[in-house]
Amino acid sequence: MNGWILRPYPHGINRMSQFLDEGFIAIGWPGIGSLYSCQRSTVYEKVFALYISDYGDQFCRDSSNTIWKFREEMQIGDIVLVVPFKEDSLEIAVGRIDSSYFFAPQYDETGSSTDTGYNGFSHRKKVVWLEKRIPRSLLPEQVKKAFTKKTITMLKLEGYNRLIERLESRGHNSNERWEMSQHRKQLIETSMKMVLDVMQQKTPELADIFEQMATSVFQIFKESESLHFDLLTSKLNHVAMEQQAHLIPVDINGACQPLCLGVALDKWDGQGGFCEVAQQSMTYWLSCLEENSRTLFLTSAWDELDFIKHYKAQFDAYAKKHQVVVILVNVNGFSMTYLGE
Repeated sequence: MNGWILRPYPHGINRMSQFLDEGFIAIGWPGIGSLYSCQRSTVYEKVFALYISDYGDQFCRDSSNTIWKFREEMQIGDIVLVVPFKEDSLEIAVGRIDSSYFFAPQYDETGSSTDTGYNGFSHRKKVVWLEKRIPRSLLPEQVKKAFTKKTITMLKLEGYNRLIERLESRGHNSNERWEMSQHRKQLIETSMKMVLDVMQQKTPELADIFEQMATSVFQIFKESESLHFDLLTSKLNHVAMEQQAHLIPVDINGACQPLCLGVALDKWDGQGGFCEVAQQSMTYWLSCLEENSRTLFLTSAWDELDFIKHYKAQFDAYAKKHQVVVILVNVNGFSMTYLGE
């Protein structure tokens, strides 16, 4: 395990309150896109392409190093101190990193450093806060001496050990990391196999897609006991985009594709829930009737009575000539809620 110091100013904007309220940390450099599949050299190329003309090569090299630290070196279970500048606050927050890197495209606006609420903090990791407001004065000297103006600084061993001692004196077992129970792991793996067995018989092309998406979901479940919807959505969108599919709700006006993927991980009638995604999908079906041949939905909420009342007839009519499958995903695995042939 390692300890890290992070300044809460992605894109030059103080995001401390959002970090604490929503349980995540983030860095800036908007506009370079998702970093899921990037090698270290690719990160530099992305930064260079967007920022070289305004900031020069040294900035691009330093920035790519910082971005790589955030994406690759800050690991699940590591301790992170989020430290505002003194003029903003004399209190710091301490948390344990609770997820791998994920990309939130709705917060990737470049624009100015004026806060729009959506600009400049799309590169994220989930955090479980141990302490949200510790006065700087209570921190060990070895930790305070490590504070710099850099976005990310790794704590030296002595400072990390003194920090762990301080946290333990306040009742935290900070080296303890949550691990998935064997029972839950078996539940998820069994449910995945049951869904795959049915799909491989009825809709083998969609079965392959589901297996890839389910594997990503399972990896997230192994990292955390919580169902982080924004993390799930981000990773599933990334998998979906690799399939050359029409992705809803992202590609509402995109080109027609044989495969349509609906990711509805909000509450049933929420902005990103099944109702909204289903409505957008049915509109897409009407305009892409000839090109589209199969549709897969992953949803985190299900209302059987409402589905039957408002959606089933249209789904059944479309499924007479197209493959349509709806999979419910929750913290204990997967279940098939609709299969049209």
